[in-house]
Formats: sequence, C-alpha cells, structure tokens
Amino acid sequence: MNEEDNPPNPPPETDDQIIRKILWLLAAFLPSIIAITCLPMKNLGPGMFWFLAITNLVCSTAASAGLMAGMKGDGARFFWVLLLIPFFFILNIVIVVFVGCSGMGRISP
Repeated sequence: MNEEDNPPNPPPETDDQIIRKILWLLAAFLPSIIAITCLPMKNLGPGMFWFLAITNLVCSTAASAGLMAGMKGDGARFFWVLLLIPFFFILNIVIVVFVGCSGMGRISP
C-alpha cells in the first residue's frame, strides 16, 4: 500500500481537550446532583420542578454541544448533538428516580 492511500491519523488529543470533555460530562450530570440533594426536602412545590426541568434541558444542551465541539463535519456534529440532548435529559431523570426509589436520597433520623 502506498502512503498516499492511507488517510492521515487524527492528531492526539491534548490534556486541555480531555479536561474540557470531562468538565462537559460533569456539566451534563449537574441536574442529577441538584435533584438528588433536593430529595429529602418536603413541600418543594411546582416552582422547583420547573427549575429542575429547565436546568436539565440547559445543561443537557450545553454539554452535548460542548462534547461535540471538536467534530469537523457540521452535519454529523448537529446529528450527534440532537441525539445526545435527549440521552442526557432522560439519563438524568432515570438517575434521580433510581436514587429516590432506592432510599439513598433520604436521611435517616
């Protein structure tokens, strides 16, 4: 095989890019952390529900866009961002429901 036939290898990610991706993943799961801390509270009201839902949507959107920021193709990046937004949104909800049902979120007297 010729060297001309082989596509060039992508450049390795720097430590700065890896740290950014880890921070975007932490931002994606920030709504779960906030909601888990609210589990032991009584009488939250509807305002807290909407706050958590909007926070979840904003964090899921920002984290999806941040994680896919390094992709070259605009179409592929748009597709993956649209796929990751509902993934993070639903995963945050499932995490909070499982923690709430397991009793880990409650504080024993």
